[in-house]
Amino acid sequence: MAKLRFPVVIGEAELILPESPTPVEFKYLSNLDDLVFFRHHMPFIHYYNSRHEGELCDPAAVIRRALSKALVHYYPLAGRLRHGENGKLVVDCCAEGVVFRDVEADVTLEQLKMVAGGLRPPSPYLSEFLVDDVKGGAFITDSPLLCMQVTRLKCGGFVLAYRVNHCICDAYGAFQFIKYLSELVREPNRSSPTQPPVWSRELLVPNSTPCPLFPHTEYHLNINSKHDTSKLMRTQKLTQTSIFLTGHDVFALKSKINKPKTTTFEVITALLWRAWACFLALDCETRLVFPIDTRRSHTPVLPVGYYGVALITPCTIIHAKQLVSQPLSFAVGLISELKSKVQDHKEYRSSAIDFIEMNGRSRFCNKVAFAVSDLSKLRFDKVDMGWGQCLYGGFARAGVGDVPGLMVAPLVRYKERRMGWRVCLPLSHCLLRLWMCFKRRCVVRLIALMPSHPLSRFGYKY
Repeated sequence: MAKLRFPVVIGEAELILPESPTPVEFKYLSNLDDLVFFRHHMPFIHYYNSRHEGELCDPAAVIRRALSKALVHYYPLAGRLRHGENGKLVVDCCAEGVVFRDVEADVTLEQLKMVAGGLRPPSPYLSEFLVDDVKGGAFITDSPLLCMQVTRLKCGGFVLAYRVNHCICDAYGAFQFIKYLSELVREPNRSSPTQPPVWSRELLVPNSTPCPLFPHTEYHLNINSKHDTSKLMRTQKLTQTSIFLTGHDVFALKSKINKPKTTTFEVITALLWRAWACFLALDCETRLVFPIDTRRSHTPVLPVGYYGVALITPCTIIHAKQLVSQPLSFAVGLISELKSKVQDHKEYRSSAIDFIEMNGRSRFCNKVAFAVSDLSKLRFDKVDMGWGQCLYGGFARAGVGDVPGLMVAPLVRYKERRMGWRVCLPLSHCLLRLWMCFKRRCVVRLIALMPSHPLSRFGYKY
């Protein structure tokens, strides 16, 4: 289906300042905040229906006003990242403001639902609904840390889209901020957030004498392979697609795993990782990484309201040929073992911080790595701006832009007739023919058909 075209009237970019004076200071960023891997922007998008008849209200006006109030409590977001000593970034809390745009689009939600992809990620119209979106590491320093846009639709609904600098917060922190913004939209006279934000990055300083307790292969850049697959990825034209797994599909997958308490994340991640491995050279090592939130599980325990990056990203390494020649349960076992290693060792986060302090802020294990970020527990779709729950709310696209070889697939809960899981994948053209087959009571098989590398050659097992 051809892409829908519609006229858009783009308003001038405004700088929204905190409503009242805020502290002028420099804020410390932890080694987790300041990883080169996180020096990019996270784009989010929400689609809202029109209000009931008689409830006329301009969403751009009320959100703009609420944003100014929210920046009083989240005042570092109104600042700028600056270069500090030894290449480390710091936050200059200068209250220069965040970008806001008021836009009108001559299109309806029903029209957007009907086009290929609909409202699910990757958003096919993100360039219209988030004019100031940037990919990769562009405009990280000396530029706004938050850009937000409200696009009114001719049906009375609207689209709220925004990008947040990942060095300031992770997805959990972004969710905490947008929830507070929604509180202020619904209750303009509210004086404080339900959950006050907490900076407390000083809790994550490295030891005076850094002493990593674990090897941290996630930060090792060298790959033992005859093939430099990262070069291959740079020559591939990457695009994105989205697949939907229902609860029945996930149950069918779990039934094939001889392991008690297999999680949804484990089976979906195993399925995607093996499909990705099929694209690699057979003697190439493939790495799986996935972020784990450590706010409450590692020492020191971070206070409720902490909105900085609290993610650690363990890594498991295996040859592509071995991964795809084994049944799905094998990949699930690797993922489960890696999770247990991190969750059972409460010092893993501190060890990672010390490792980064000793070895520098590497570009992460970005060659031939596949990353799955589980956002299913962050209910962006439930964020109510006064127009009810959104039709879709969450990540607008996958990937991190300019990190070659690293494929990032967000996993989100999505309601499409039945509740299930939507995965947004950045793919090369060789993997665009990924699809779901259903046989024998909807037993799911993910088949990557590649012209030069049919799966039968790999001995792909289910």
